[in-house]
Amino acid sequence: MKFAYKVIKNKNRKVEFNEVETPIVNPTIGTSTGTVSFILVAKNTLGFRECAAIVNIAKETGCTVKIASGKKSGTSASILSMVALGIVTEKSLVLTINGKRNEEAFRGISKIISG
Repeated sequence: MKFAYKVIKNKNRKVEFNEVETPIVNPTIGTSTGTVSFILVAKNTLGFRECAAIVNIAKETGCTVKIASGKKSGTSASILSMVALGIVTEKSLVLTINGKRNEEAFRGISKIISG
């Protein structure tokens, strides 16, 4: 609960506290909505086939996928932006997935990146 105060203008300038009801909002914990990020190490080179498979998984799950490697990043909106990252074996990546079915998308994408 929060407290709000109101100043009463009189000689003594008393402060009076009034309790204000605020609704308690519980965040949804354990749901798969929102954005998640993972750090992965590529065990496979990502070429056109692998990037096309990642884009298909993103479309099937309704998620947006962003892969960052160094200063470059690519999204599931463009296969070429992912291929341009030049991901080879033993290269570290940051995988960011945004959507309701992000857990399912992560499992599929991690299989592709892990080889």
